[in-house]
Amino acid sequence: MLVAHMATRHGRFRVAAARALVILSIGLAWTAIAHAAVEHIPIESNIALKPGETRTITIEATQPVEIGWRAVQAKPCSINCVEATDVRDGVKYSMATRLGATMKYTPTAGKITIEYKNVSDEPVTINVYRVHRTCEAEACAFLREGQKGRWLVFKVAEFTSIETSTDESYSVISGKTITGKPFRFRAIWWTDDKKNLLVNCAPSVKRYLEKQTPKDQYSPYIISGQALGEGDRIILKSVDTCAAKAPNFGVPEANVFK
Repeated sequence: MLVAHMATRHGRFRVAAARALVILSIGLAWTAIAHAAVEHIPIESNIALKPGETRTITIEATQPVEIGWRAVQAKPCSINCVEATDVRDGVKYSMATRLGATMKYTPTAGKITIEYKNVSDEPVTINVYRVHRTCEAEACAFLREGQKGRWLVFKVAEFTSIETSTDESYSVISGKTITGKPFRFRAIWWTDDKKNLLVNCAPSVKRYLEKQTPKDQYSPYIISGQALGEGDRIILKSVDTCAAKAPNFGVPEANVFK
């Protein structure tokens, strides 16, 4: 299963944080409700790298795998000290960090190959591990890994109901759009993406309904996110906008719920 030997948007380049990279840092603050567990399964531990030295790790895999590394020497790196390179299809995708990182790697011919190189002037020791994530949020029952959503925007004229799960990870919201069309969708507030701030429309929608706020005081209310499904079975995840009185919210008509 494991092969290890000494050796480290085109050609060789550094992958930005936006490419689903999670930088490991101490004291990282996140406002989302914690309903997930993350387990680090060792692949190879205590890999000692001298300056300029490289270690290549190869694992067998039939689907994408999240793999991470962490610097564990007594003296932390003061600069980016380890460069991880995804060797795939003759192209190398590289990134360098100071403390560690995780990334999802796609196999080629049933294997994932990653080169770790010490690019600093000091010795570095790292642990390499596989990441296993489990989700206990009620919202996770409606989400599947790898699902691709489409951008969808609800321009709400009036809310008629909201029911939120006991763990507050999702809400079922109903009402009418500014064109008079009834809607009902499930909005997911939970996310395991720590790079994104949590956006949750539930408190404001609940407040409008409890106080029987006249609709002209919040309409059009904009809720925007990534949609899965159709009709009254829409699941809206990765919600990025909750905005009251937003008549000039720009969006192509093809992305508006009608």
